[in-house]
Amino acid sequence: MNIFEFAKREFEKQYDCKMTVSVNMPEKVGSLTKPKWTAVISDQPCRISQKQVSPVSDGNVAEAIYNTMLYCDPALVIPAGSRISITDTHGKSRDYKRSSEGFSSYNTHQEIVIVREVQA
Repeated sequence: MNIFEFAKREFEKQYDCKMTVSVNMPEKVGSLTKPKWTAVISDQPCRISQKQVSPVSDGNVAEAIYNTMLYCDPALVIPAGSRISITDTHGKSRDYKRSSEGFSSYNTHQEIVIVREVQA
């Protein structure tokens, strides 16, 4: 085992969540083709980290936007525009939408900025 494999294994010990990645794929219904969200990666270990929280807006609808960093295996291919559902250690699941391409230049992990929008 080389140093990069060791470092990757140690980094993955920090993964405490599971993610499911869905992409918008065309589905043929009769003579029509309609988009449908289809899971392409399921129950993959990952870790999330809160990077920035914007204040609640004062418009007609209270809105809070959370920017979150997702850490996962660098070998995973997560296409732009995919939806990511993350279940934390407490069993709570949250849905995120992609806002950046994965940065996978590291040997141990890749980083993806994801956004969760909540309207009260």
